[in-house]
Amino acid sequence: MTIGQIEKNASYLYCCRENFRTGIRLADGNRKNKEGYQKLVQIAKLYIDHNELDRFAGYLMEGHYYVQLWTAHLIVEYGQPDSILKQRCLDEITKYAHHSPDRAVSAQEQAWLEAYGRTNTTVPAENRSDT
Repeated sequence: MTIGQIEKNASYLYCCRENFRTGIRLADGNRKNKEGYQKLVQIAKLYIDHNELDRFAGYLMEGHYYVQLWTAHLIVEYGQPDSILKQRCLDEITKYAHHSPDRAVSAQEQAWLEAYGRTNTTVPAENRSDT
């Protein structure tokens, strides 16, 4: 599969929709064993391996099926984003942690952010004391 095929067929968006419908959530500890999650990682790594992380970040603009949230997680967890893109992703995750209509998603994202904050120095803007 190529990036062109992914975009032409909306494969990434389709996978996000399927994960949404089947209840695969981003910060769920069991997600990595699920085929839907593995498909999204494979797509993300294709962009990353071809130095197209900024192109992949375009999915941060999508508004359905947690596409922004999937994209933010995959960039932070598998890519090597610059500090601006990394902060943009963390801000997106923080938004869902505090404002998701699904309480389980909010709780999972809050737990993910807490774990991330313990192992990394960049903290989402709304959680920093300097803002």
